[in-house]
Amino acid sequence: MTKEEFETLLRAWGEMVRNDMRQRLGSTHGSGDLAKNIKVSIGESRKTSTHYVGFKFNRYGVFVAYGVGRGWIRQDGQVVAGSRVKKGSELHEQLKKRGYSNRDIRKYAVGGGKSRKSIDWFDSAIRDNVEMLADLASEYYGDYSMEQMVEKLDEMINRMTIRKKG
Repeated sequence: MTKEEFETLLRAWGEMVRNDMRQRLGSTHGSGDLAKNIKVSIGESRKTSTHYVGFKFNRYGVFVAYGVGRGWIRQDGQVVAGSRVKKGSELHEQLKKRGYSNRDIRKYAVGGGKSRKSIDWFDSAIRDNVEMLADLASEYYGDYSMEQMVEKLDEMINRMTIRKKG
């Protein structure tokens, strides 16, 4: 497999995963901007000559994946409706008496009530398709390693043997 063929296959894999991500985001009630703006990029590392597939998306996609934002916070591993402690409230005074600083109180969040589910739109799409990527990589890099070995075979044999060639 040539480098160009491998990069074409990587791009096709990335597009397939992107479509899977878009489909998973179809169940949200948002504007659809997150799904529309997922970009796929592939490239090659200059240092190691390995390839990569990257996905770029709007930053708030991370919050969608966690299920947080717009009044929803993550507390004890669950997403619940939450709010910050108001200055001058009874809770604010109780925290001050316990020795919390104003800085700590600003970070303190109160949660409770109903919960909300996060949407696993990114990680699950990659996990579900990673075996196909592994097969592509093993095919390409297996061929690449074999070519490298054949090219350097004389040099390797010369280093491994007692009687040196020539």
